[in-house]
Amino acid sequence: MSQKKMINRAVAQTYCVPGRQYLFGLAVVLLFSMIDIAWLYMSGCSVQEDGILLIAKTLSLLLSLAVGLVAIAAVPRYRQVTKRLRYEEIARTLAWMALLLCFVPVAGVLSYLSVTVNASLVDESLVRFDRVLGFDWPSVYYWVRSHVVIQQILAFAYESGRWQLIGVPVVLGVLGRREELSGFVLLLMLSSVPLLLISTPFPAASAFLHFNITDPNTSATVSDFDLLRNGKIVKFDLPRIQGLVSFPSFHTALAVFFAYSLRRTKFLFPFAVLLNATMVISTPTQGGHYLVDVFGGLTVALVSIYILKLALAARVFSRTPFQANADATAG
Repeated sequence: MSQKKMINRAVAQTYCVPGRQYLFGLAVVLLFSMIDIAWLYMSGCSVQEDGILLIAKTLSLLLSLAVGLVAIAAVPRYRQVTKRLRYEEIARTLAWMALLLCFVPVAGVLSYLSVTVNASLVDESLVRFDRVLGFDWPSVYYWVRSHVVIQQILAFAYESGRWQLIGVPVVLGVLGRREELSGFVLLLMLSSVPLLLISTPFPAASAFLHFNITDPNTSATVSDFDLLRNGKIVKFDLPRIQGLVSFPSFHTALAVFFAYSLRRTKFLFPFAVLLNATMVISTPTQGGHYLVDVFGGLTVALVSIYILKLALAARVFSRTPFQANADATAG
């Protein structure tokens, strides 16, 4: 193959062709969006326009930056500089962050709509299951609250989920970890399906509400749950959507995904394991989850990783028809 053809092939695959992983992610976002729109229409609920506009503006900014970086990196005279400054990696990261920005709110809206089903609560069953395992939630909660240093460590670990959700894909993207970056976003999407399928017919209010915990950052973080079930919230504010899925614990699944996605980044992996193991431990007392919620989250995470591995092994995401055409043209 001539050098010119090799360059054309690389350019076609790098700049012009969306990967099958990304197309799959777009399809998931579209599917969730269609379910949201239909459900919102049938239920009489709606989404505040301000939140939609804010997300649209942020999305436009991310995509504009990505396109601009790709355009500059495609100019031969700037190739060396843009390669040194990692323009391609940054552009790819921005594109995946834009996809994540699309998915999080549509999944959040669907979780709110799921709560409005108003199915029978399973909190009592979860409490009994915990006690069979020798875990008494109130005792553990008040023990942690009485030990200030432990409380602060667990609170830090739990809250780290917010900045890890942004930081992990950014680190993976800038370091050129394409497989891990796409895998991280796809794992979030894949895990959301069983989470919603389980939590909709088997909702739990959370241990905070069940045991009437009113300390700061407890019941207030899931205050929309009862309001949705009582029909007192019919208009959703996207930037302020709360995490209302108690069983299984999505925070636990996230902790697994954070550490797993950094497994090939040797200088960060040990710290990621330590931080996210602490996050899993913090989930009952800091997130108002029952112990069984944590086991459920671990199961969802491991099953999601297994499914993604099967898909990659079967080369489900390996090529697109467009890439095949590009290869044929280059060859």
